[in-house]
Amino acid sequence: MDATKGKTRLATLDIARIVCIILVVIGHYDPVEAPAHYNNMLKVIYTFHMPVFLFISGFLYIITQKQESFKAFFIKKINRLAIPYLVTSAIIITIKLLSQGNARVDHPVTAWSYLKMFYIPEAGYFLWFIIALFVMFAVVYFFKSKQARLILFLISFVISLLPSCGIDILCLRQTQEMMVYFMTGVLVADYAPEIIKTGLVPTLIILLVFIGCETYYVQHQDSVVMYKILPFVGIASVMTMCHNCESYIPVLARSCVVLAPSVYIIYLFHTTILGFAKAFFSKIPFFSNNIDSTFYLQAFCAIACGAIVPIVLYYIIKRFKILRLLFGV
Repeated sequence: MDATKGKTRLATLDIARIVCIILVVIGHYDPVEAPAHYNNMLKVIYTFHMPVFLFISGFLYIITQKQESFKAFFIKKINRLAIPYLVTSAIIITIKLLSQGNARVDHPVTAWSYLKMFYIPEAGYFLWFIIALFVMFAVVYFFKSKQARLILFLISFVISLLPSCGIDILCLRQTQEMMVYFMTGVLVADYAPEIIKTGLVPTLIILLVFIGCETYYVQHQDSVVMYKILPFVGIASVMTMCHNCESYIPVLARSCVVLAPSVYIIYLFHTTILGFAKAFFSKIPFFSNNIDSTFYLQAFCAIACGAIVPIVLYYIIKRFKILRLLFGV
């Protein structure tokens, strides 16, 4: 494949997207009764899974970009990101309003939430990613050359090190922290796209570095330096392992290529499905046993629902034009 023109799909990226969306679903299953080692696993996941998503988004932006006006580009991103975000937010807020009087709801909402969703992720914090990604696309469009985008990468790196701006409107706080990973994907696509096809670094070395850094971080979570390093180590690790999967497990690669288009729908709906799954399993006496094996069985069932049900929804949405428009399929 000519990676700079994006004529065919890169299975490595699709595998990475599937891996990351599974990690997202796992990361959002965090009941208070979770054992300590499960919580440590979540801490590890949260150090790199969203940076990898942003890296992929930045890389794909470059290899698929077209010469088009800002108006055309902006409308495309509204259709792909903003409309699905607003529709999903309205659905989630409505479900919460209808159910929070009869059941415990994480992050309760009010009627004002229908207005607030236009500028903050009111329906659920996880939706910050879509708002921040929209802002990143709106900014990077104006940096047309490789040199200009390199400067934007350096700027995003510097501002990621600065104290938080504290502005939640349009998720500017998250954009400040996370845009550097989006721009890392842009930088790789601009200057060295072939590393996605060849692996970033030797597998054994990156795995040892990843395990060592994550182990240190879990034991010393006050390490600000390690917190800043881990996302880049995670990006290198995930992309290297996914490249190996593409090379040595072709069946897995083909399956991920088929499933990858449903990733956005999984992201939009997984927390809602997880909420229903947790409520359902909590009413089954078998799962009330406070032992690790029972917890992990319940976690597996809930996480499987959170990933599989949205895939089914994706294929339903795909059949109807109006649903495709509403959910950016």
